[in-house]
Amino acid sequence: MTIWQKLRNVLLAVSMIIVGVTMLVFGEEAYMAIIGIFALALEIKGIRMLWFYFRMARYMVGGQNIFFRGILFFDFGIFTGSLVWVPRAYVLMYLAGTLAFSGVVDLLGANEARGIQSSWKLKTFEGVVKVLIAISSLILVRSGTRVVDVCAIGFIFSAVMRIASTFRRQQVITID
Repeated sequence: MTIWQKLRNVLLAVSMIIVGVTMLVFGEEAYMAIIGIFALALEIKGIRMLWFYFRMARYMVGGQNIFFRGILFFDFGIFTGSLVWVPRAYVLMYLAGTLAFSGVVDLLGANEARGIQSSWKLKTFEGVVKVLIAISSLILVRSGTRVVDVCAIGFIFSAVMRIASTFRRQQVITID
């Protein structure tokens, strides 16, 4: 990872921590902000993947997969943004479901990394915590303030994990 990429990751993580603390301060009034941030993040990720596809990935093997994933992320972002007027319980279940899915993907990636004798413990920890946050969000779905608090804590946790993964040594696998 280059110095610029590390700096960008740290700045993004610090801004995520600031947003998470702001959500903790504002409580239930931050509900709309959670939906907006989540929708914007998905749309930006989709646009970045589509940009990468049109710039380079269309010439790669499996590049079409990046194109479809970019469209899927962008569509999920638009869908999430349209959930503003849906009852809060459904939106919070949707957010908890996406967080649980992300945790399961992290756990599967950690299991694959363990299979090839790569570093897997940090990714397993991250996946388990994401699943636990999603479960606690589903348990507290009736209390809007508590769910916002749980989402904010999850946001801060993701930022801390981003900083930790930025400064950890990366293994390089070579094929002889």
